[in-house]
Amino acid sequence: MTMSSRILQRRNALQLTQDGLAKKVGVSRVSISQWERGDTSPKGENFLALAKALSCSPDWLVTGKNEPEPPAFQNVAHAPMGGHQVPVLSYVQAGQLTAVREIREVDGGIEYVQADDDIGERAFGMRISGDSMTPEFSDGDLVIIDPDIEPVPGDYVAAKNGSREATFKKYRPRGFNAGGVEYFELIPLNEDYAPIRSDMCEVMIIGTMVEHRKYRRRR
Repeated sequence: MTMSSRILQRRNALQLTQDGLAKKVGVSRVSISQWERGDTSPKGENFLALAKALSCSPDWLVTGKNEPEPPAFQNVAHAPMGGHQVPVLSYVQAGQLTAVREIREVDGGIEYVQADDDIGERAFGMRISGDSMTPEFSDGDLVIIDPDIEPVPGDYVAAKNGSREATFKKYRPRGFNAGGVEYFELIPLNEDYAPIRSDMCEVMIIGTMVEHRKYRRRR
């Protein structure tokens, strides 16, 4: 495991966001993102401040020795670390993706989360925004999208709409037009919202959901 993986692992174990950790260390969120990707490494005072913020020893960050104790609020055993990091994109950033435009080329800072080995290398995360997919998906839930998986009826997909922003809906194929091109509907689970039809507006599937992470919220 690399230092970048240990930083990400410990931040997730402490249930800190990149913004939250950045404030504790006294750096920008972009710096935390770069450290977790391995683009750069913390140095000097920032390195010591990072170890303090993560409640771990500097030696563990560098070598993996002297592993820190699990946070006191944990009541389950820590799972073995593995897999790879997946970028979490905003709806605007996801809407910028094309067959030739890679994730690293989208505008704005990018947060990363850990994903299993069986998640595709081109996968990315999106946080649900709004209530169009309630009750199954709540505002703030995280979904992992794999662009390399073709959807089948009933799958949940991320798609690019005419405004060039992404949307997240249920996929329902409807048939073929006169030119032999398949058209489909994107169905919101909340009946207060209207379906989106690919034969009536510009819409393109970006990828298929392969994982859904719910987050507990206080009432």
